[in-house]
Amino acid sequence: MEQTFGWLAILPPLIAIILAIATKEVLLSLLVGVFSGALVLSGYNPIDALMKTIEIIATKLGDAEWNIRVIVVVVLLGGLVGLLNKSGGSRAFAEWVASKISSRKGAQGATWIMGILVFFDDYFNSLTIGSVMRPVTDRFRISREKLAYILDSTAAPVCILAPISSWVAYVVSLIAGAYEAAGVEEPAFGVFLSTIPYNFYAWTAILMVGIIIFTKTEFGPMARAEKRTLTTGRTYDDSSSGTSDDDFKDMVISKHGKVYDLILPIITLFGATIFFMLQTGGYFNEGVTLSQAFNETDAASSLIYGTFLGILVAIVTYRLHNSVTITDSMEALVVGMKSMFFACCLLTMAWTIGGICEELKTGDFLATLLADSLPGEVIPLLIFGLACFTAFSTGASWGTFAIIIPITVPLALATGAHLPACIAAVLGGGVFGDHCSPLADTTILSSTGAACNHLDHVKTQLPYAVTVAASASIGFLLAGILHSFVIPFITTMVLFFGSLVILHKIWGGETEDVARTEENMQPLMEAVQE
Repeated sequence: MEQTFGWLAILPPLIAIILAIATKEVLLSLLVGVFSGALVLSGYNPIDALMKTIEIIATKLGDAEWNIRVIVVVVLLGGLVGLLNKSGGSRAFAEWVASKISSRKGAQGATWIMGILVFFDDYFNSLTIGSVMRPVTDRFRISREKLAYILDSTAAPVCILAPISSWVAYVVSLIAGAYEAAGVEEPAFGVFLSTIPYNFYAWTAILMVGIIIFTKTEFGPMARAEKRTLTTGRTYDDSSSGTSDDDFKDMVISKHGKVYDLILPIITLFGATIFFMLQTGGYFNEGVTLSQAFNETDAASSLIYGTFLGILVAIVTYRLHNSVTITDSMEALVVGMKSMFFACCLLTMAWTIGGICEELKTGDFLATLLADSLPGEVIPLLIFGLACFTAFSTGASWGTFAIIIPITVPLALATGAHLPACIAAVLGGGVFGDHCSPLADTTILSSTGAACNHLDHVKTQLPYAVTVAASASIGFLLAGILHSFVIPFITTMVLFFGSLVILHKIWGGETEDVARTEENMQPLMEAVQE
């Protein structure tokens, strides 16, 4: 008989989250959470628990299908960032963009639009756009917390709405399996497309970024972070650790940097990654469509190939116009790679606690809480709540999809609930967890891309994400009743706008825009470059 752990199944993520908030030591908190789960699995034998912890860490790191390749991508991107900084390309690009953008709104808006356009992979979005735009947002006195929020809100939420992305193949395969198990014939990709209008959380999360940027309606910890940066020029909290600027503080930056020193490697990175995504998806084989290729692509390997080529182009370019020697390029590459060590540790521990949750069957336990005797009208709302809680607790949106989609389809069919809304509720709830859980890899990578302390990012973003989730909840309730998305979508937007205005008035303070002048920007630029 299969062993069940009941409420103990939620102990590891609960301990990790509470400890992280209380101590601000994310890595240690994750490790304690992992060990507590291993202790339960090993019958409370501390020696066996230690061995179990090491075993799961090794298993997760040795996952050649995904995890180890993600680590390689992160390390290589860190090396590329080191090269871009060393060449002076990042500084030259920031100066060039500053000459084209005249306000903080423009700098944030450009980051937001770039994030929406890079819809095909969330990791690529967070790390690449963060690295490119960070010098620009620093120059306009935009807090690292705000940059991390923009990156995170245009990563998973955009990917789950795009018909072509690294997420779609996985989600479509789960939908197909669930329909097959239920004995229903339905084109899975068509089902996925039908969920897009109902994904109220993802739509609202993306729109919220633009609204906050252009109306300056920050509230809560984010308002304080923005005011700190505007008034002092400190883009991150000095009392926080984990910002990667420290890794580059001793780097001597070339005075001969040009805009193309950044643009050429980044264009190579973008172009090569897209090419290899098509190639690994079989696009160049006869009869394979663009959509099919992106659905079948090997995103992690494509990112590795693209980043490696970007590094090669950077080294060759810098050597050809004598801005950086080969030796200095190698040193900058190593410094950049080292800067990603903390992020890699966080990712490893997040994956490990996910592995612990798999063995404790945390998701299955949570799913059974809502599986019986539910009226069809409220199922989308309850599924959304379950998915939010599961994804936030485990930090695994894809794991949440894998657990809840197979339950959702037969449950909805049996109760007459609206299937597109139910599946969208799973996807939206999973994205909520991926968007704001301190255990989620995308949240970690958004912090890394913005060079922001991880917990500072989580605590500033969480009130925004909860506001969106609360508004989306009403949308899912109405969708379950009406079996339509128009009125629920409009209602979600109205509630969201109202909530934003109220929260800004009682928990915020308008942050004044800063004009692009030498007086207010140059001191910060000098501080960032030192």
